[in-house]
Amino acid sequence: MTRDELFDRAEVALRRMLAVEPRNAAALARLGDLARRRGDFAAALTACRRLLAVAPADASAAWAVAVLGGDRLPEAPPPVGRIAPFVRMTDFLPSALRDRLLRDVMAASERFAPGPVTVGADAGINFEVRNVLVLGKDKSTKRDVDSLFVPKLRAVLPEVQRRLRMEDFDMGRIELQVTALLNGCFYAAHRDYHPQRRKTRRRLISWVCYFHRAPRSFTGGDLLLHDAAPRGGRGRAGAFSRIEPLCGSIVFFPSDCLHEVTPVACGAEFGNGRFTVNGWVHGVRRRTGA
Repeated sequence: MTRDELFDRAEVALRRMLAVEPRNAAALARLGDLARRRGDFAAALTACRRLLAVAPADASAAWAVAVLGGDRLPEAPPPVGRIAPFVRMTDFLPSALRDRLLRDVMAASERFAPGPVTVGADAGINFEVRNVLVLGKDKSTKRDVDSLFVPKLRAVLPEVQRRLRMEDFDMGRIELQVTALLNGCFYAAHRDYHPQRRKTRRRLISWVCYFHRAPRSFTGGDLLLHDAAPRGGRGRAGAFSRIEPLCGSIVFFPSDCLHEVTPVACGAEFGNGRFTVNGWVHGVRRRTGA
């Protein structure tokens, strides 16, 4: 049985349960989680709003409605059941810019190499953790990508900060890279922020912007943002939000969120892949008081 068939069966069972007992809070919560796992955020928002109407004091439901509805997060996060916050903009890249990026990527295909990953104190290639190709950082490529992205990013970051409740940080430099995920590529669950590592300890907001051929020539490559673990744990909570790699869209989320990228399946030609410009916004917490 496929994943979608399992999801369909679970949804049918939950809707039958709710037809008999419309105010079943547990069923509404499960229906919202199921919709997020499928990447259907409109259905997830509807379920969470129904849950909040049934249980107005449910902090997790209020948090979920804010995230999925594009509102500012509540001042205090719920102690348990907190979905990873994110901001998604579906029309960040105009078509002309997407086409330009795709042409540049195709012309530079020989300069992509496996991306390293840091595990513990060591950095290197580890295909069990990260199987991703990264464009080499020559000066001309960096200048071109910076000139295209940095102004657009800085224009929207104040709104992203507001919605993620990160106004107590001053935004610093923007770190970016160009990546390609070809057949079999993936990225296992990880966090981008590590307070003990000099390179990552100031990462505040992670972002990923998608572009690819039209029509899409690959499947997979979804970004999974895992819910916060219960009682402040560092593991997985079980539920997650599935974000499809829509061409021209960009997603922002806190760098300490656990996330992963599902395996890509595509033909052997380089241009069939899933391409991104992605990176991290560094920040410094503002000092308050005298």
